[in-house]
Amino acid sequence: MKYFQLFCEQPTTDFMIDFLKCYGLDGFDDTVEFSKGDLVEIKTVEQLEEMLPEIILYYLPCKAKIYMNDLNEKRAITVLCQFLKLYSYKLSRKERIINKKKIIFYKIQKIEDTKLHIYNLNTYELLFK
Repeated sequence: MKYFQLFCEQPTTDFMIDFLKCYGLDGFDDTVEFSKGDLVEIKTVEQLEEMLPEIILYYLPCKAKIYMNDLNEKRAITVLCQFLKLYSYKLSRKERIINKKKIIFYKIQKIEDTKLHIYNLNTYELLFK
């Protein structure tokens, strides 16, 4: 089975739930939006550093050196995107201006939900009859 170019094996769902809790999320279907400021408040980087030995087990060694050294909020978001991709999820982003400052909010979405679905007449009748 292919695990993209970053991982040597797919993480377990138990690991992923613990991993998502570092970001203040309860699971894959959590619809909470968060920003880098939120990650600082809940100390995501510190929590990820505690999980580092487990996280490194899944990365290829050469990639672990790149993504796991000097962890910060930006890298934490990158790592989250990479892990979510293994389970057909992605991190969507929205920019908002709050107090004259641009803040990016992130949210987990199923990749299937972000695709445009085009149905022909036959499949439309089968689906919506």
